[in-house]
Amino acid sequence: MSIDYADALSRHSETVLADEQAFADMWLQQVAPLSSRVAQAVHGGLLADRLAWVFVAGYQCALRHTFAQLPADSMAAFAVSEDRKGEPPLPGVTATALNGETKVSGYKTWVACCATLSHLVIKSDRGDKANYYCLERSSHGLTLTPKYGAFLAEMSQGVAELNAVTVATPLDASQVSHFGLRETLYIYMAFCAWAGKFSESAEPCEALIHRLARLVEQPPNDETGLAELKSVDEAVQVLRGTIPATAAANYEQDQRLIAMYSPGIQRRESK
Repeated sequence: MSIDYADALSRHSETVLADEQAFADMWLQQVAPLSSRVAQAVHGGLLADRLAWVFVAGYQCALRHTFAQLPADSMAAFAVSEDRKGEPPLPGVTATALNGETKVSGYKTWVACCATLSHLVIKSDRGDKANYYCLERSSHGLTLTPKYGAFLAEMSQGVAELNAVTVATPLDASQVSHFGLRETLYIYMAFCAWAGKFSESAEPCEALIHRLARLVEQPPNDETGLAELKSVDEAVQVLRGTIPATAAANYEQDQRLIAMYSPGIQRRESK
């Protein structure tokens, strides 16, 4: 790990970041230039003053681990979810080739950081036809509509409408299968960094960050790795239980961010 967490924690001074733009600005200024994703997750967690920004900090690292082509100085989102419940449902995103250009049209129904993102990664089509593209926010034909919910309430969670948006070469998708687990691990990492602000000693949080860093670089693929993953998850959940309800705005509700990943991890089986 390329960061001394205890030192970073001792030098940290709390700043109130009550809206998404404030955290995005600080992330771009202080976190994006850091040389490693582990350092980004840890510093992002230290800068966070609530779990909405803990999520954003971990999420941005998982995106960059998955899609190396993303600009370093960007706030991004990975839009996969599509409408399944509408009457009729909104059409999903499909690609069409015409006159040497590829254009994508359709809807994505859950876009994190919709109000502040500069780049959007979308998946078009399914199966053998599936591709992933990176769009700039200013792309002609792209409309982003921010929405806000009760969970992680300060973070925009919107809808993307794509109307014949021209796309370039598809992204390298070789790491996409690892995105879900790595998102969890980076969010855990940012959470442990954040949680250290409420702990008597930095050592337990630092030890967890080191273990998470090892797991995120080498996804567990055997019984030993899986056992370590489950053990780390259990330790993170114990840490979650030690955080006072007054630690951050909406903490009692938003701690579900950390709790919700655990059942899936504990059900994992080696391949």
